[in-house]
Amino acid sequence: MVSERNIDTKTEYSLLRSYMGGSDKEIRSSRAETLEEATNETVKNTPGGEFLKNVKYYLVIKGKELFYAVEGDVWGIAGTENFRGFKVGDRVQWKDGKGTRKGKITGLKDSKECMIKEEGKTESKAISYDKITKVAED
Repeated sequence: MVSERNIDTKTEYSLLRSYMGGSDKEIRSSRAETLEEATNETVKNTPGGEFLKNVKYYLVIKGKELFYAVEGDVWGIAGTENFRGFKVGDRVQWKDGKGTRKGKITGLKDSKECMIKEEGKTESKAISYDKITKVAED
């Protein structure tokens, strides 16, 4: 088990995601200069994540630079999944080149983007948290 925070022994944690951070793309794109940064990056990309179990560390060599990547099972408190105050089911709006759009969050992809199903559409698309605003139900 690996954590960069204190873990409450009285809290019941559950497995949120398995094998997080271990894809070739995630390992190659790592820019973590310390094991702590790499661990935090993997944990924070899972909503509600608190710590890792079954951990593997990778040393990533890019030219003359060294970086770290971490793979593991992310554990946390189920039901607390949110990023920046957004959670699945929230109604949001955003602006694009065609005006203001509205939709509902269908998934929390990672710490940068969520999946949103736009009103009147059948497919969800990834949109940055920086571009959306939470709106009240109609």
